[in-house]
Amino acid sequence: MPIDVSVVGRVEPTWFVVSAVLFFAGVAVSYPVAKREVSLLTAYPLWIWKRVHESISPDDPWLKLFVFLLTFNATSLLVNFLSGFFVILPPVFAFLLGLNIGVISVEEAGATGLGAMLLNPVAWLELPAAWVSLAIGTQLGIATASGGLSGALAVFPELAEVYLYIVLPLLLAAALLEATLIRILGGGMENEERGGEPSRDVTETSTEKSTEPRG
Repeated sequence: MPIDVSVVGRVEPTWFVVSAVLFFAGVAVSYPVAKREVSLLTAYPLWIWKRVHESISPDDPWLKLFVFLLTFNATSLLVNFLSGFFVILPPVFAFLLGLNIGVISVEEAGATGLGAMLLNPVAWLELPAAWVSLAIGTQLGIATASGGLSGALAVFPELAEVYLYIVLPLLLAAALLEATLIRILGGGMENEERGGEPSRDVTETSTEKSTEPRG
């Protein structure tokens, strides 16, 4: 599914930038939120992250990883777009997206996790896709506010093509890359562990000691 550059012009640059700014505002807030364990704001992203870990692992087949990542992200960004029917939700979602991703990054790797998030090549594909989905969601919200449901439905087909021909191809490329990196890095770690694996008896003894209750 190649990107159709002819529909790029339908994305208002102003709302793309606003979505990005609100995203980074959420990222900035995420560090103190995570460190102070503000449960009202950390509960949802940590629950989602737990569910993701329960659904996939580096040992899974590449195809399962790819399908899960593409489906998960495509659904999330579709919600961003459709939230425009509720007018004010896209900007709110832009901020919360940054907050949620930031909380997960901080929980996983502390302050360095925020920097690592931006250096991840997968993010270079997923974040622009997210900002586009939020921008067209905002445009849909403006149409809803000014013309009601009929106004929103009038612009919906053109904006939906942006999702179909811009957002989805970016997510497709991101899922291809991320699934491949997970398999490569996960497989490398697995091989390293196997190469230096102690005998079964020693491993079991060590595990028993590590899980033994300490008074």
